[in-house]
Amino acid sequence: MSDGLEPKKRRLMELIDLSAEPWRKAAFYSNEEAMEILTQLYQRWERRLRAGTPLDYATEEELDRLLLIAERIEPEDIDSQQSRMLITALYGEEVLEELKRREREKERKKSEKLKRILRQMFFLP
Repeated sequence: MSDGLEPKKRRLMELIDLSAEPWRKAAFYSNEEAMEILTQLYQRWERRLRAGTPLDYATEEELDRLLLIAERIEPEDIDSQQSRMLITALYGEEVLEELKRREREKERKKSEKLKRILRQMFFLP
């Protein structure tokens, strides 16, 4: 691993692992893309008999993607993560999945409405 990647690894650790906000960590580690990358890094690390840390096996592109995900975690992501964890703890995964389905349906309806308005504005079929 190049020494030029060390500042990126430190920045990622500061944003996530050393963060005093546990919800920031939860939001990052629940991101699908981040988990895909981290799974690959852990596999490489395991193949090397756990020498160093998993981040030592990241390419610059992978570190850039992880940093982008970490830097884009907004307070509403953290709030949303807190809500999902609380719902799961109180009511179980089934209720959480139903809420997610309803959110997707609501977004789909908003998108359809926006498309309809734009078609009407621009006299499109």
